[in-house]
Amino acid sequence: MLLAFERSGGVHDPQRDVALFCVTSVLYLAGLAFVCRLDGGIRTYFLVGWALVFRLTAFWIPPVFSDDVYRYRWEGQVAAAGLNPYDYRPADAAVAGFLNERVDGKDFKPVYGPLLQTLQWVLAVLGGGSLRVMKLGACVAELALSWLLFQWVTDKWRWLAWGWCPLGIVEFWGMGHHDAVMVALAVGAVWFAERRGWPWAFVLLGLAGATKYWPLLLWPTFVRLGGWRWAWLAPVVFGVCWWPWWTDVTENARFLGGFVGGWRNNDAVFGAILAMAGSLDAAKRVAMGLIVLGSVGAAIWARSAREAYWAVALTILIVSANVHPWYLTWILPLAVFHWPWPVLIWGALAPVHYVVLLRWQSEHVWEGLSNWRWAVYLPVIGALMVQLVRRKRVGNPRS
Repeated sequence: MLLAFERSGGVHDPQRDVALFCVTSVLYLAGLAFVCRLDGGIRTYFLVGWALVFRLTAFWIPPVFSDDVYRYRWEGQVAAAGLNPYDYRPADAAVAGFLNERVDGKDFKPVYGPLLQTLQWVLAVLGGGSLRVMKLGACVAELALSWLLFQWVTDKWRWLAWGWCPLGIVEFWGMGHHDAVMVALAVGAVWFAERRGWPWAFVLLGLAGATKYWPLLLWPTFVRLGGWRWAWLAPVVFGVCWWPWWTDVTENARFLGGFVGGWRNNDAVFGAILAMAGSLDAAKRVAMGLIVLGSVGAAIWARSAREAYWAVALTILIVSANVHPWYLTWILPLAVFHWPWPVLIWGALAPVHYVVLLRWQSEHVWEGLSNWRWAVYLPVIGALMVQLVRRKRVGNPRS
C-alpha cells in the first residue's frame, strides 16, 4: 500500500494520504494478531525481505506528513555557511537566503541537540540541499536499530512488531525524522548496559542525550545498576558534542520547554494536569516534575536498563502536552520482546493524529486538540484495561 503514495504524480492529497496511512497501520495491527495466534510460523527471509522492501519503497515518499526535514536542511545549510544555527531564527535577515516556504517555526531558534546539528551540517554539505540525502541519517540509524533488535530478540518472528511497523517506516524512511538517531543510540546504550558493557553504554547514552536530551534521564539508573565507574563518560561525550556549537542557548531552552507544556498537540493526561494546575506555566512545571519523578523512580526500582527506558519514555509520552505521532517510535522498538498490545495499538493508531493536516492544508489552522485524538486514546485505554483484567484472572487461582 505504500506504493500508492507515489501514484498520484507527486500531488499531495491530505485526506487520501492520512486515510492510507491509517488503513496500512490497521492492517499491520491485524497482521500482528494473526501471527500471534499462529505463535510465529513466519520464515526469517520472508520477514526481513519484506521489511527491506517496505523501507526502500517508503524512502521515495515525499515529506507529506511533516516539514521537519526542511527544517533540518535549513539548519544544515546555515551551519555549512559557517554560522551557528543556534544563534538564528529562519525569519532573521542574515539567513534569509536559506529559507524555504516549508520551513516551519520561522520565529524560533533551533532546539535539536548538538549531535543532530553536526549530522545536519554533514548531510547538507554532502547532498547540496537534497531532501533525500537529508533523510539518510534517519535511514541509516533505523537500519542499525533494526539490525540490533533482530540480533537481540530470541523469537525472530517477534521482530515483526518493529520490522513491519508502518509508523517507524514512514516516519523515518519517508519523513526523515532524526528521532531515529536518538532511538538507535539510546536502545544501543540499553543493550550494552544489559550486558555490563558500561563504557559503551555511557558513550552511547551521552550521544543519545546530544540528540534530543531526554535519554540522559537514564543516567541515574545506569549508575545504580553497576556502571558508576564509567558514569563520567556520558557528560564528557555530551560536552564534546556541544563544543563546536557552544553559544547562549537561553532562548532556545525556553522554547524547548514548550514541548512539555507550552502548547498542546494530541495530549490526554496533560489536559487533566492543566485543569488542576490552572495555567499552562503551572501545568508545565507539574509535567516536568512528573518526568523527573519517573526518572527517579526508574533509578530506584527498575530491575534492568530496558525497564528503566520504558518507565522514562512512557512517562514523557503520557504527561507531556505534545505527542506527535513519530514520538511513539521512541518505545515501539522495545515492543518486539513481549508485544505489549496497548503500546502496539497506540503506535498503530497514532497516524489518526494527522487529521490535523486537513484543516492546516485548507485553512492554515492547526487544530492540535482535535477530538479525533480520542479515536487513538480510547482504544489504548480499553486495551490496557483488558490486559489488566486478564493478568488479574491469571493470577487468581479461583478464576
